[in-house]
Amino acid sequence: MNDLFKIGFFGDGIWAHNVLKLLVLDKSIKMCFICARLSTKDKILKKIADKKKIKFFKLRNVNNKKFIEYIKKNKINLLVSMSYDQIFKTPIINSVKKKIINCHAGKLPFYRGRSVLNWVLINGEKDFGITTHFINKKIDKGNIILQKKYRISNKDNFKSLLNKSYLECPKLLYKSIKQIQSNKHKSIPQIKFSKSFS
Repeated sequence: MNDLFKIGFFGDGIWAHNVLKLLVLDKSIKMCFICARLSTKDKILKKIADKKKIKFFKLRNVNNKKFIEYIKKNKINLLVSMSYDQIFKTPIINSVKKKIINCHAGKLPFYRGRSVLNWVLINGEKDFGITTHFINKKIDKGNIILQKKYRISNKDNFKSLLNKSYLECPKLLYKSIKQIQSNKHKSIPQIKFSKSFS
């Protein structure tokens, strides 16, 4: 693995900071850019970018042609999303060989969308899931790479589950990136998953 694995990163918040801490320490990976939410008040992403001399973006539209041309020109291998708020359309998804992956703090396909941690508590679930998946044109419906379940105790609440997600999402996302880098990843259609999957 002589060539560096080139990554473009989209994210926001603590989970984005935590996965970036893992990525910037990996000598086999080159971070080509960090793209924050346009409306973000998160200053830490910019600090990480400045410290590590990584190009930093805040884009009104990630699907614009100039940005896609930039991605292609730099021969980026993989795009990674962690708590990003824009929808990736087909041209940007197809602009990189390994596509775009996302980390979702929910057990797909059963918990899609936002506020998943609230819903697992409301529904009295005994566990919650974290899923990494490929992004396609349908929100949270791409093929699954990894999925892990975490037990919910009687003492848990939204805050405790959120804090656990802040720690566990980055770990699972990094593991998925490394599997893709070494071509040892899975790509499982969500229809094959059931609630008993672990």
